[in-house]
Amino acid sequence: MARNVTKLATIANGQTASDAVNTDTQLLSGILFPSAFTGSTVTFKFSTDGSTWKDVKETDGSAVSYTVSADDVIRIDPSGWAFASSGYIQVVSGSSEGAERKIILIFRAS
Repeated sequence: MARNVTKLATIANGQTASDAVNTDTQLLSGILFPSAFTGSTVTFKFSTDGSTWKDVKETDGSAVSYTVSADDVIRIDPSGWAFASSGYIQVVSGSSEGAERKIILIFRAS
């Protein structure tokens, strides 16, 4: 049975990128956005060490991007995140957040 784990990705006031979230061998499977989220899209960055970041892209070179609204939950196919199961991810808002935002990332066992 798959076990879900939740972790917080926090975007500071006036910023677009969240802090580093360690995936701890888990696969990203969903994202819950706070009721006051400003951005209408999110993209992602990946790091093997939590300090050197790379944009996450699809096989066609386009950014992995989701359209979001405040207080939404996004369902994510975990198989697309297998590459990130041993590393760190950042959530990047499409616009600067007007206050600190706590985004809940849902992970499942790989």
